[in-house]
Amino acid sequence: MEKVGPVTHEVNDAGLDLPGTPNAEGWRRLHPLSPVLRGGIFFLVIVGVVIANLRDVIVGIFVAGNDEGDGEGGNIIDLFEFLVEEGLVWLVVAGVLGIILFVVLLSWVAWRFQTYRVSADTVEARSGVLFRQHRRAPLDRIQSVNLQRSLLARIVGLTKIEVLTGGQGGKVELAYLGHRDAKTVREQILQLAAARREGRDIADAVEEITGTAPVSYDGSAYAEATDAFTGRAQDFVDFDVDPEAAASQSLVRVPVGRLVGGIALSWETVFTAALLLVALFWGVIGTILGAVGVGDGFFGSGGAALLTLIPLVLVMIAVIFGQFNKGFNFTLSRGKDAVRVGAGLTSTVTDSIPFGRIHAIEARQPLFWRPFGWWRVRVTVAGHSVMQGGQSATQNLVLPVGPEDDVIRVIETLVPGTVAGLRDGLSGPGDGYIGAGPRSGWVLWFGKARAGVRIDVPELDPANATLRIRRGYLTRSLSIMPVVRAQSIQLRRPMVHYWLGLASIQAHTVMGPVNLERRGLALADARRVFDELERTILEVQRNDQSGRQTR
Repeated sequence: MEKVGPVTHEVNDAGLDLPGTPNAEGWRRLHPLSPVLRGGIFFLVIVGVVIANLRDVIVGIFVAGNDEGDGEGGNIIDLFEFLVEEGLVWLVVAGVLGIILFVVLLSWVAWRFQTYRVSADTVEARSGVLFRQHRRAPLDRIQSVNLQRSLLARIVGLTKIEVLTGGQGGKVELAYLGHRDAKTVREQILQLAAARREGRDIADAVEEITGTAPVSYDGSAYAEATDAFTGRAQDFVDFDVDPEAAASQSLVRVPVGRLVGGIALSWETVFTAALLLVALFWGVIGTILGAVGVGDGFFGSGGAALLTLIPLVLVMIAVIFGQFNKGFNFTLSRGKDAVRVGAGLTSTVTDSIPFGRIHAIEARQPLFWRPFGWWRVRVTVAGHSVMQGGQSATQNLVLPVGPEDDVIRVIETLVPGTVAGLRDGLSGPGDGYIGAGPRSGWVLWFGKARAGVRIDVPELDPANATLRIRRGYLTRSLSIMPVVRAQSIQLRRPMVHYWLGLASIQAHTVMGPVNLERRGLALADARRVFDELERTILEVQRNDQSGRQTR
């Protein structure tokens, strides 16, 4: 047993030096405040309902100065005077304290049944009193390990760990741990998972992990902080950027000015602003015509049109703040075994993506970003489906807005061996791409000029072969799929394509936001691409499987 700072560390059955004291089977408890945070949304809803129902009473007492016993405020005052006269105030106070103690007891019982374990093979979490739940994530199936910190969790210095696996809904949550504890657990899970994937001996990996100096943390503040308040402040502002990565391996940082500019020029903001202008113009014209006695109905009541501005303004504010909140302080850094994405203003998310787990990547450029050369990059990763947990927008985004040089740096890091011809595929003429068919303008419209598909096989390393698809006119995009990640491919001919002698090629990976379909190809070109892609996939995946068996 080793004592580090105020925390006792013991070695569990994986041989890891994790914070906390495990039981005989290696199970450890989460932070005592976990049940409070897990039920925080329910508590806020209850408080909101109570406040909404007592709104008139509160206004009557504190605002309207209702001291005559009229209305609901007066009734409350009369009730309070009755309780005082009858000596029942202490009984009411005792009842309130009893309810509080009952809630605290339930939270304590729930905390006693919330445990987790990191073993040599899996990450496990158990919870529930009446209805038990046991979730398990095998190390060799782990796709990423994320840290999530809501505003309330940041205030109390806690963090939730999400361990994502390859299956849909395959997520193990450790909610919640102290922030530094969570970072320690996350790093050790990632290193064990990397050792599993690389076929290294787990004992050697554990020795390497435990050979580094453990991080001391007292569960509420940094051990090196001069006082509790300073430690809490450091916890609150910590955006979980690895110091080593930030110093030497930082890939991308998004300045606030560029983030604001990208949001202002995005399709969502432009579309919402256009609706606001139309509603405003319609309301002003209606008001003027109604004032001079011309027209009736909608035109005669321009105020009704102006009222439509309210929900649109609220939507616009929500969209803008949501994008700003998720992209604030965005940092992409390269660690030893994974790429780390961190961002957030009121609530922060840190997403760790192990190398070799990217199934597809896409760079997109909206029309109004084109003069600045900005792009957005998102990825498809197993376990990060667009349907999982409502966090896909953050989890799938690896660059909210950045210049072409940043895009190339990000893509080359996530999908090695793709830098050749990458700039030409993004903004160049697309040399080497098979373009759209002669009559594809009927289905592609203005996107015909940019449409193209290419199978890129590097001579020096055929294992890094990729499928690349260009598309778009108003929004340009370049989608890249490592051939080794292909699940299946399809050649199909919808009705209009059949009439025009065209065909569509589509590659399937795990569920995600990146679309890998190229429509509007000439039938002969589509067949040729399909055959070549099939041969490349079989050869690359056969060699990859042989390499794994050799290791």
